[in-house]
Amino acid sequence: MSPTPYPLSPREDLLRKYQHVSLHDVPVPAAVIDIAKVKANCSAMLNAVKELQVSFRAHVKTHKTAEITRLQVGQDCQDVRLIVSTIVEAEQLVPLMLDYQGRNAKVNVLYGVPLGPSHVQRLAAVAAQLGKGSIAVMIDHPAQLKCLVEFKKHAGFPVLVFVKTDAGYHRAGLAPDSNEMVDLVRRVSTAEEQGDLILLGFYSHNSLSYGGSSPDDAMDMLKVEIDVCRQASQHLRQSRQTPLLVSVGASPTALSLENILPSASASTASANALKETLQLTKSNLELEIHAGVYPIFDLQQVAASSRHFTTDPHDIISVSVLAEVCSLYPNRTEHPEALTSAGCLALAREPCKDYDGWGVVSPWNMPKHYSIKRDERVVVSRISQEHGILAFEQGSIQRHLPLEYGQKIRIWPNHACITLAMFGWYFVVDSDTDSPDKVVDVYARWRGW
Repeated sequence: MSPTPYPLSPREDLLRKYQHVSLHDVPVPAAVIDIAKVKANCSAMLNAVKELQVSFRAHVKTHKTAEITRLQVGQDCQDVRLIVSTIVEAEQLVPLMLDYQGRNAKVNVLYGVPLGPSHVQRLAAVAAQLGKGSIAVMIDHPAQLKCLVEFKKHAGFPVLVFVKTDAGYHRAGLAPDSNEMVDLVRRVSTAEEQGDLILLGFYSHNSLSYGGSSPDDAMDMLKVEIDVCRQASQHLRQSRQTPLLVSVGASPTALSLENILPSASASTASANALKETLQLTKSNLELEIHAGVYPIFDLQQVAASSRHFTTDPHDIISVSVLAEVCSLYPNRTEHPEALTSAGCLALAREPCKDYDGWGVVSPWNMPKHYSIKRDERVVVSRISQEHGILAFEQGSIQRHLPLEYGQKIRIWPNHACITLAMFGWYFVVDSDTDSPDKVVDVYARWRGW
């Protein structure tokens, strides 16, 4: 029986039907994950945090699968720290967390939305299964403190707490030096003394980093995230036996750490300032980096240019939407167009600052002369519920679209988190094998809230 009202797609049935089948023969639109690229992206992040000697917390909201979660933290991880955006993610993680606990690993799952009353009982039920220290929540308003008392009542022990700190995006959290932050920290300290919670630290997520366009932009924004959490932590007056956590990151800022690795360190003013901040923070606080979309990557991440790439950054995008060309319109409008059955319910209506479109056609199954250079590539130029219009990115290009009726294509999405939410399962391929177009696995995605 499913632990939630949202049962998983029937993975075993899907495997029997599609394993070893070519992508050319599966139904479309479909979500495709190249697991070789996922593994490489996860390894790069784990190597970066290890080399910089900082802690790491993986967000699972992009893919919502146990298989990729395991790659994010590593098979032999002894300190498994995760973030979820829905309660159902935490519930579905229980078997995986029990598996890690069975190998003597510590586990902690953070619910990444400021706590609401309706969340308490389900989170407490997960905590009761995993034990003390297994669940963390974030708060940014004194009224939420009463929910922590309720959590303790249901779980049998206090919950771990992050105070959400606003780094300028104004989505959630409090400004570090605001009167509201000072008051909340005081109330949290009192509640901790009463045994109602255990303060874990201060948490920030700078979504403004998605608007950056260079490694220096991303490093500057990571420094802001760290600085605001450090500022907020100074409102605590009592000394503590264990260092508080400063948990910061979004995929662009987390990826920017690769610019300052000792093995390949940048020496710009932004890089030097970030390195100094890291050292200062680690002197009396534990620095934790969190990120989520990096294993999958997408066109938004390419546009953010948060780290230096030695190859084309499109090469590390592991997700694509498999679609087909349903019709051709060479003369219907001023410029040639084609139709695909992948609309906003397959690609999502998420913009990307780098271009005016809703997805980019990758080189897969395209003619050899096809180029993904800016202004030469084919993009999803218009979109409706079940329809996408394919055209050259540069509308002035007067030549035949390199597409044929019935042709399968793979489209890189703008925002992987939203695109993958449209699908119940993913066809998994492996570009490191001799048959990169064959389905090697099917991952069932957790759904619901």
